[in-house]
Amino acid sequence: MQYRLKIVFVDNQELELMETEKHGFSDDLELFEVTTSAEVYVIPLKQIKYIACDGKIFKN
Repeated sequence: MQYRLKIVFVDNQELELMETEKHGFSDDLELFEVTTSAEVYVIPLKQIKYIACDGKIFKN
């Protein structure tokens, strides 16, 4: 299942990923990892202001 994920950084830049397959935190809770159908993103948590996810994936 693919869904939309939006990441807003502390400098107010936005990254909107339309084909996200999974996302989560690293074991040491310092990185946020996102896998899309084309790429893998690894972002330091200190650079993230907030994360928004398409609520449709949480139905059921």
